[in-house]
Amino acid sequence: MSWKLTKKLKETHLGPLANTFSRSPSTSTITDNSEKAQPGAAATPSNEGTIAASEAMAQAPVVNPPTPGILVVTLHEGQGFSLPEQHRQAFASSHQGSVSSGGALSVAGSVRPSSSQRVAGSFINGSARPQTSGGGFNGIPTNHGRISGKYMPYALLDFDKMQVFVNSVEGTPESPLWAGGNTQYKFDVSRVTELVIHLYMRNPMAPPGAGRSQDIFLGVVRINPRFEEKHTFAEDPKASKKDREKAAADFATRERALGHTGVEWVDVQYGTGKLKIGVEYVENRAGKLKIEDFELLKVVGKGSFGKVMQVRKKDTNRIYALKTIRKAHIISRSEVAHTLAERSVLAQINNPFIVPLKFTFQSPEKLYFVLAFVNGGELFHHLQKEQRFDVNRSRFYTAELLCALECLHGFNVIYRDLKPENILLDYQGHIALCDFGLCKLDMKDEDRTNTFCGTPEYLAPELLMGQGYNKTVDWWTLGVLLYEMLTGLPPFYDENTNEMYRKILSEPLHFPGHDVVPPAAKDLLTKLLNRDPKERLGANGSAEIKAHPFFHAIDWRKLLQRKYEPAFKPNVVSGLAVSRHQQ
Repeated sequence: MSWKLTKKLKETHLGPLANTFSRSPSTSTITDNSEKAQPGAAATPSNEGTIAASEAMAQAPVVNPPTPGILVVTLHEGQGFSLPEQHRQAFASSHQGSVSSGGALSVAGSVRPSSSQRVAGSFINGSARPQTSGGGFNGIPTNHGRISGKYMPYALLDFDKMQVFVNSVEGTPESPLWAGGNTQYKFDVSRVTELVIHLYMRNPMAPPGAGRSQDIFLGVVRINPRFEEKHTFAEDPKASKKDREKAAADFATRERALGHTGVEWVDVQYGTGKLKIGVEYVENRAGKLKIEDFELLKVVGKGSFGKVMQVRKKDTNRIYALKTIRKAHIISRSEVAHTLAERSVLAQINNPFIVPLKFTFQSPEKLYFVLAFVNGGELFHHLQKEQRFDVNRSRFYTAELLCALECLHGFNVIYRDLKPENILLDYQGHIALCDFGLCKLDMKDEDRTNTFCGTPEYLAPELLMGQGYNKTVDWWTLGVLLYEMLTGLPPFYDENTNEMYRKILSEPLHFPGHDVVPPAAKDLLTKLLNRDPKERLGANGSAEIKAHPFFHAIDWRKLLQRKYEPAFKPNVVSGLAVSRHQQ
């Protein structure tokens, strides 16, 4: 796993690829009608609206909790779960053939159905237990009347890129039971964000080796927790009964406005039923972090700066990536200012597609950066295994990366090293951009820099020419990455580095057939890989890339809220493991 979060100067050596990519096709059950649109077509008004909304969301500031603490989550039970209509026959013993994956969708993943009548994270009175229904769970195999655990729903808890699988232990698929108060899940809180519980069921019709990619999505629960401990109402004994009652009601209203706390039933969105869940925030009174607060598990990366280790935080049991930086090293390299600036930028960024910085602390000899451990594997390894991705999956990853780069640009940061090795997948299949060592900070729109750095296949022409470059260099690398995902190789790849540089500067852009690179994708790539940075798509901001017909069907606000269900989910067996594709 690439957790190389240090500055790599002049990284220009390239050895032969370990795997020879080919352009063999991969299949997808998802199509996009926008491919029929003319390449030069303008964005629709509705798409323009979501672009504007997503731009504001991308720059949303990090909100810190009033007091650092721990969020304690308890899963109790579900009621009224049901299978989506297209999966109602999945468990029927008489059903033959593959399970339908639903209608044609716009991106690589299931678009969750509209749920405008439900309010995100709305709590229901605890006494109003949800009603049950048939649920469509017909023909589930049993053993002596007991349903096998592999046919029971499971939950994926997701809080600030920390993800935990929780299997139900009893009950039925329609009304599953979790361990309740016997098992609690603790999450470190370093910023205010929502808690999301995704509900799934394993698909009995999935072919061998499919992993979790064909698991059936049952719905999602979203909660905005309260990040303060409960306050106690102090009654005024001198006030009248009416005034005391009014004061108590006002106090209760203010308390509810601070967020959710306690055990409540919560509506399932994009599905049916409700989930009984407990949420409690406990302030951290342990003092400053130190290395002794972590159990060191294994080394996952090394460099001249120090090393990156997989660690377990002892009080919450959560797994992190701990980057150690020797102070003497950054002082000798005159990188103190860069390292501190990198830390400052990472601490400010609140983007769902960027690996978050959770904590920083120090000892007399070292600096420590604690980041979320994203263990679905590098995009590079998944691309190696599958050789290339279909257009819908490629579009999905490109759209999420576009939002990540847009966020960095909003903080006046140029990423400069976009490549599959620096892109991780989480449990769900969403991307997480890591490795910020080559970032150029404090780059305003009119600023240019001349530092020669990056990865050879992805270097932009203006960088090779030594003409100076700006933020548009990231849109070139995004085009190279999209081309590589669609075809299996970067557009100007050559085993001879100098020949590759010549191709980047002067070779015409070649495309395979429309079955591999459809017209809208070809038009987007041609505009992203424009050798003139002033004419390159994105020179006037990320909005003009989002408005391209290739992304016609994407609701950018929904994408930033991670409301698209990825079609591919890494096969990760535990929080300690990495994706089996990478082992």
